[in-house]
Amino acid sequence: MSWYEIITIVIGMAFGGYLVLWSIPGVIMSAMVSLGSIERILFIDKQLAKNLSKYYDDRGYMRWKYQMSYSIGTRLFGYWLLYPFIKHRATTTSKKFKLFMWVNCIGVWSFFISPCFSLLVKWLGVIS
Repeated sequence: MSWYEIITIVIGMAFGGYLVLWSIPGVIMSAMVSLGSIERILFIDKQLAKNLSKYYDDRGYMRWKYQMSYSIGTRLFGYWLLYPFIKHRATTTSKKFKLFMWVNCIGVWSFFISPCFSLLVKWLGVIS
């Protein structure tokens, strides 16, 4: 077995293991934000949204179609997926917020990276 096959297996297993470990807490965190207090998504929107007026009216109330739990959950997963590219928008210095976003960002990206590395290992012929 060559060095690139070993590296491919290790990276795939690391992301796969993280995906397994993150799945249940990720679902719980998603449910807490989308089904819980509106204050959580309000804070995340203020930190990461490109255009707040899309989600909130002039008085600061969330527009009705963005109040639905599926809309909040979809927006949250979008923030998790895009966090490495939009983290510069955040104005908070909270380490807890940054940790929350990075933990979930890596979890969401694991859904894409794990299957890619599994296919790569299969393609390299390491596993028959």
